[in-house]
Amino acid sequence: HAFGKNRSKQKFMARESQQELQIKFARRDRALFLVLVNLVFTGLLIAHLLTSSGGYRFELDQVGFEAASFLSVFVMFVAATLIKVSLAERRAVLIGLFALQTGNLLDASTGIFFNAPPVWWWIGDGLTFTGEVILALVVFQFVRLTNDLANRDPLTGLYNRSYHMRALANLLKIRHNNKESVAVIAIDIDHFKHVNDVHGHAFGDLALQAIASAVNGFQSEVNVISRTGGEEFEVIVDQLDEPAVFALADRIRLVIASIDLGENRHLTASLGVALSHVGEALVSLRQRADAAAYKAKNTGRNRVCVAD
Repeated sequence: HAFGKNRSKQKFMARESQQELQIKFARRDRALFLVLVNLVFTGLLIAHLLTSSGGYRFELDQVGFEAASFLSVFVMFVAATLIKVSLAERRAVLIGLFALQTGNLLDASTGIFFNAPPVWWWIGDGLTFTGEVILALVVFQFVRLTNDLANRDPLTGLYNRSYHMRALANLLKIRHNNKESVAVIAIDIDHFKHVNDVHGHAFGDLALQAIASAVNGFQSEVNVISRTGGEEFEVIVDQLDEPAVFALADRIRLVIASIDLGENRHLTASLGVALSHVGEALVSLRQRADAAAYKAKNTGRNRVCVAD
């Protein structure tokens, strides 16, 4: 696991993990261009409707709702051109709003223009439905991303402490009902304060990202991998006995120790393993795993200890 070879992967993880909810103004020239395109297309459509229908009438009680919907969606379209939300797909929002706007216009046309063919109404309903579906998908994606963002550690992209505690509590409840155990592997990076003091926090952050990337390679074998503190990580795994969990923890230890941080620099980790007892509380299980990790540190570091 050469640090240089993994640098691109670490940067990718950093970009993914540092994704934030940001709201900022878009470029005004692009926003103006999009609004003008909208107005030109809408104008051409209205002109076509007018010339092909032979005249129009406007009775507010007949088309007031569709007209108001058209105007409100147009205002939303203008706002969407001016504002960029990082976790929302802006192009999809604009397409969905434009489809909805055009659908509202065609729906209103059957009550405004003389001899308006029924197909306009059908097309209008189709565009309205399409726009609503697109916007619903954008909202769903936005909610999914913001929910994922709330559960992730911003530096490493692993799950954060809050999510970790919820996941462990839920898994303990399920396994305890079946009288099965859950294992926690506590990982504490050795001498990490010294790394920050000597090489700086920027290097320390890159080292944490490299470690997270390496440990995340075990995600298919475990339930949850989280960063629970500064240089502390935890792994949750179930349906394994103590020897199997110990072997897994030792493989994680070896992978961490093999990471090349450049200029022959390496880090090691002390790991503690604890398997839950029947009915054991979450706090007790994590305390035993932490105690085992501290025992590993106090007995020479770069090793795995099993809790009593």
